Amino acid sequence: MELRLFADGVENADNRARIADVANLLGAVCVPAPDGYLIAVENVSRAKPVYGRRALRQAATLAVGNERRGLSHAVMASANETVAIPTLSRTVNTLNVASAAAVAGWYVARGSGRQATVPHPERRRPSVLISGDENVEIGSSLRSAAAFGFREVYLEDRGGGWFEGDHHRLREARAAARRHKNPLRVRRAAIDVASRFDEIVLVTPAGDGRRITQETLTRGRRQLIALGPTFDDLPRGLMSRVRVASLGLAPVAAPPLRAVASIALAEIARQVGQPATRPRPSVSRPPRYDRQMKLVAEGELLLVEPELLLSF
Repeated sequence: MELRLFADGVENADNRARIADVANLLGAVCVPAPDGYLIAVENVSRAKPVYGRRALRQAATLAVGNERRGLSHAVMASANETVAIPTLSRTVNTLNVASAAAVAGWYVARGSGRQATVPHPERRRPSVLISGDENVEIGSSLRSAAAFGFREVYLEDRGGGWFEGDHHRLREARAAARRHKNPLRVRRAAIDVASRFDEIVLVTPAGDGRRITQETLTRGRRQLIALGPTFDDLPRGLMSRVRVASLGLAPVAAPPLRAVASIALAEIARQVGQPATRPRPSVSRPPRYDRQMKLVAEGELLLVEPELLLSF
C-alpha cells in the first residue's frame, strides 16, 4: 500500500512545507499531480466521513486543496471518492490544510470505527493540554480544537507568542487559530496543571504506548489529554496516573504540533461522539382553516351588494 499526498493549489509556503512533514510522518510521498486512485478531501454534501473506513488496501493519492477555495473542479471531477473530516463547531468548520492532510491521511491509511452517537457527548469530553513553542503551530492546533467541538483548552506556551511577545508573532498565531471566529477559551497553564486530574493520557507521535484508538478518551473533565509534552516533562509524582498513547507515526525529528495535535483531537472527537437526534413523532393535524373558519346557518347570512357600500 502506498499513500501519496497531492497539494492542489496550496499557496502558503509554510503550509506546503508542513504537508511535506505530514507525508514523512505518514510514511507517504508528496506528488506534483494526482496519480491512480484519487481520494479528495473536501466538505461537500456527497462526501463520506473519514471515520468508519477500512484501512487502505491499495495505492492511492489523497488530495487537499487551496486554503480558501478548496480543491479545483478538475480534481473533484476526477476523484474516485470524496471524504470529509466531521467537525462540531458552528463557526470553525475547517482545519488548516496541513492539519487536514494529517487527519485524513491517518484515518484513510489505518481505518477506524464510526463516530459514536450518544445522548450527551459533552459529558464524555476530556480536558486537553496543548504544549508548544511555535506560534503558527499553536494557532493551528487551537483552530483544530475548536473545530472538533472543544470549548476550552489549557495551553502551555513555551515562547510561542500566544499570550505575549511581539505584535507580528501574536498576529500570526491569532490568524492561524481563526481567532476572529474561534470562541475557544484558552487558559494559560504550566505542565504541573496535570496534577489536578485523576488520569493523564500522554499522546506521543511514535514509539512505545498503546495505540490511541485502543485508549478510552471519554472519561470526562477529570481526564487530561496532553498534546505536546514529553514523558520527561511530566512531574515525577504523577507517574501512577499517566498512560501513554501512541499515534504510530514514523519517528521523525520535531514533528509539527499541528499534525500531532489534530490527529489526537480528531480521535477524541470520534470517541466522544456526536449528539443523538431523536426523530419527532409524526402527528396528523387538521388544516388550520378548519379551526379558524366555521360555517354559519343560512338565516344568519347577510348578502351585501357592492353598490350599497358606496352609500356608507
